Amino acid sequence: MKKLIVLAVIGMIGFSSCSSIKNLALEPSKLETITAVKEVLNSSAFRAIATLRKLNKNGVDGFLPKELQPVLGSLKKLGMGAEMEKAEKKILQVSKLMAVESEGIIEDAIKELKFKDAVAIVVGGESAATGVLKQKMYATVKKRYSSKLDKELQKTEVTQYWPIAANAYNLFAKKKVGDSLSDFMSERAVDALFIGMGKEESKIRQNPKKLGKQVVTKVFDYYQKNKGKG
Repeated sequence: MKKLIVLAVIGMIGFSSCSSIKNLALEPSKLETITAVKEVLNSSAFRAIATLRKLNKNGVDGFLPKELQPVLGSLKKLGMGAEMEKAEKKILQVSKLMAVESEGIIEDAIKELKFKDAVAIVVGGESAATGVLKQKMYATVKKRYSSKLDKELQKTEVTQYWPIAANAYNLFAKKKVGDSLSDFMSERAVDALFIGMGKEESKIRQNPKKLGKQVVTKVFDYYQKNKGKG
């Protein structure tokens, strides 16, 4: 009888040990977790920038509030049409360049990111990783975009007309726009970039396997299944 009890206890210990080893083997390492977060960010950035390039094909209207269109239309009727069209071409030229440049800036930023708690990001909200990157990179990307855009717009006279359009728009708009066209356009473009990234991250979280990266599947599957445990 005693032998049976001893054997049962040994068996339970063995089972428990095997179970612990199994769980330990399944749990991603810190490096794997960080790698998975970076993979998700890289993919999200690539897809978001591809979407922005499509917006560029639709012209400047893709970045402007609908309420601003009548104001710009009025400026064109007042004889400023040629300058407005010239400015739109400049904005699109810079936007196309910045779509490429932003990709490089963000790729470098992702490589340099140090995640204090990658697990918290994995089990966080739908765009938790994008939120971390935005916090680190928003000002840098916006400044570079705004600087390039401002340089190009100075070659036109539209910078003289924009404050007129902005002031007219602000009379009735809840969300005001600033007097600097380059700042306004760069803010819209960078906002669109990070909003797009957040949406793409959310899609990946819903189906990590679809990304085709084993480390992403392992990390997100593990933490989603074990969320709230411990």
